[in-house]
Amino acid sequence: MMQPLLRAAAALAGLVGLLALAGPAAALDLNSFRAQHRLPALSVSSELSGAAYEHAHALAGRGRLDHAGFRQRVGSIASTAAENVAYGCESEDCVIKMWSRSAGHRRNMLMKGVTRYGIASATGGNGRTYWVLELGN
Repeated sequence: MMQPLLRAAAALAGLVGLLALAGPAAALDLNSFRAQHRLPALSVSSELSGAAYEHAHALAGRGRLDHAGFRQRVGSIASTAAENVAYGCESEDCVIKMWSRSAGHRRNMLMKGVTRYGIASATGGNGRTYWVLELGN
């Protein structure tokens, strides 16, 4: 009876050791996601970050998702642009993963005509965290 328990304990110890060697899962950000698809990194844009910040706070204030005013927000900043919005994630890693599983959002993050981005979040009165990603050239 003791032999099977010792073997099980040894196997569990080995598994725990392997997990420790692997370390925690790497956080995913936009540029890491693009690198996985052999696309160049984007630079952070203060203008696009500001637009993302303003829209995230507007979404949090309204308590719903929309793209209202997208062209006005980014039209003077970038000629090629895209926007992703979401709620429900507490971290950038989470929202990038969520967008990566949605065809349209994924297409935006892998867009070839953009060189800059801005990302921001804001928490609404309903407790949801709203995210906005602005992409542009």
